[in-house]
Amino acid sequence: MRDEVSRESREDAVLASLTTRRYLLGMVFQGVWWAGYLLFPFVLAKSLHAPGALVTLAVTMDTAGMLLALYWGHLMARRGRRRWLLRGGLGGRLILLLTPLATTPVAFVALLAVVHFFGSLVYPAVNGILQANLPADRRGRVFGQGALIQNLTTAAISLAVGALLERDAGLYRAIFPVMGTSGFVYLWILSRLPRPAGDTAVDPPAGFADIFTVPRLPLGPVRWRRLAAALATPFRQALQTYREDRAYLWYEINFMIYGTAFMMLNPVVPLYFTERLDLGYAQITNARVLIASLGVAVLGPLTGRLMDRFHPVRLCTIAFAVLVLYPAALALAGRFSVLSPAAAAYLAFGVYALGMSGVNVAWHVGSISFAPPGQGGYYQGIHVTMVGVRGVVGPLAGYAVLRLLGYLEVFVAAAIFFLLASFSSVFLWRWMKRAADASGEV
Repeated sequence: MRDEVSRESREDAVLASLTTRRYLLGMVFQGVWWAGYLLFPFVLAKSLHAPGALVTLAVTMDTAGMLLALYWGHLMARRGRRRWLLRGGLGGRLILLLTPLATTPVAFVALLAVVHFFGSLVYPAVNGILQANLPADRRGRVFGQGALIQNLTTAAISLAVGALLERDAGLYRAIFPVMGTSGFVYLWILSRLPRPAGDTAVDPPAGFADIFTVPRLPLGPVRWRRLAAALATPFRQALQTYREDRAYLWYEINFMIYGTAFMMLNPVVPLYFTERLDLGYAQITNARVLIASLGVAVLGPLTGRLMDRFHPVRLCTIAFAVLVLYPAALALAGRFSVLSPAAAAYLAFGVYALGMSGVNVAWHVGSISFAPPGQGGYYQGIHVTMVGVRGVVGPLAGYAVLRLLGYLEVFVAAAIFFLLASFSSVFLWRWMKRAADASGEV
């Protein structure tokens, strides 16, 4: 019996090591993809001269697409995480091979609609694989190392991308297909990872032919009543999860408050940089991609270890508080002669990087800390879906405040929401600590 346990421990260690190596390799390709992904709204505003309403629509589609994560997570809890991961790569990343055809703002937004439709599929699939293959005390550290590699790659690629777009704003038609292909390679690497012994998910390693296997409908032939039940079931189960796991519900409420502020700024910052500050592509990529990515890269391993040692709730308390300074710095851009508009933008995204290095780890793997064994992908599906909820409201609210009041008022509102999220996280941690003490848990 002891030999069998020892053999299983060795197999788990080998699988964890293999998963770590392949995940870190994949993050190089993910970093290339991310350098382009971050520039979607800026290309719309600067290269295609899209109106503010269309930029807001594109940003809203990005975040509203996360509503589908609950369905993806519900589906993958039944079977086929790896197969669906490849489908997400095909529809959400390789589709950018069609970018040369997107020569108008409307055509480009239509292409992004397909990207964002499949985008939310990735998060529950990846989380389910990482929860199954990595022990709990290593996930934060591995994710932090992955964030380091991804963001260093993103920072390096952004230098070249910024220079190319500064020279010719139409080169996005050649750049985005390369980045989409790279993003697909990352998902393909993860889809080929083996499963641990005892994994109950029906999830065989996926090949390219599996992408085109049509999934069976779980509720039989499509009828209106059955379709309505299928649409409502994941939300009913999510509400049941919230009722049973109050700590996770509060955690999600805090992310909802933080995310509202974050989403309010998403459509406003590209317009602020192009309309008010008149920044060039080199300055935009330096701020939004280079500085932000380098900061998250350098601090990612540290914040990953902090989450493993303490808890995602405590990490969020600090990260949300730091992010208060991000809209504050944006508000100062161009208002004082001490800092040029570009320097103020760099300062703002330096603060952004500091706060987001913690949020990034907690956002991607924090929900696993609350999830029962085998439910990491499902919990992350709920978590990502809540991004879709605030993703519908936040960008529209930010754009409405901008048009009715102005940039300063948007920044003040965002700072208040960040601060509220931090305070609420403090109270959540105290409540969890009291509950743990009462139950005798350490």
